[in-house]
Amino acid sequence: MKRWIGIPLAIVLGDGAVKKCAEEKLTGGKTKELFGGRIRLQLLHNPGVALGALKKNPKLILVINSAMLGIAVGEYGHLLKTGGETAAKTGLALLIGGGASNLIDRMQRGYVTDYFSVNAGEHFQRLKKIVFNCSDFCVFAGILFYVFGRSDHS
Repeated sequence: MKRWIGIPLAIVLGDGAVKKCAEEKLTGGKTKELFGGRIRLQLLHNPGVALGALKKNPKLILVINSAMLGIAVGEYGHLLKTGGETAAKTGLALLIGGGASNLIDRMQRGYVTDYFSVNAGEHFQRLKKIVFNCSDFCVFAGILFYVFGRSDHS
């Protein structure tokens, strides 16, 4: 049971620490390239959701984010009680950790701190323009693990 509580907590604390570091080290438009330019560290404050959508309606974003996180926590509690479905529980742990980290950002700052982009080659040039944080990947991976980890999915 401890690991199932520890996963979301580790994501919130870990990504929070990385966001703080990004805020300190990447100010003033500084960027840093890693792995031969495949990863680019840069600071972006995103008041919206994915790709800046809904940035003019931060209250709606908070309501939606909170409601979806509440639903995920409820399902997580149910799976923890009933046992089984390790992949689904892992997915919800990732989703809750990532979602909570970004919600905390929104509540404290009014935006989410994003800090890296990916250069996946010339066929994926649009991907280079998108800036993420680790919580975003946890949410995405969490959804996949949950959907494909449910024993009743079709």
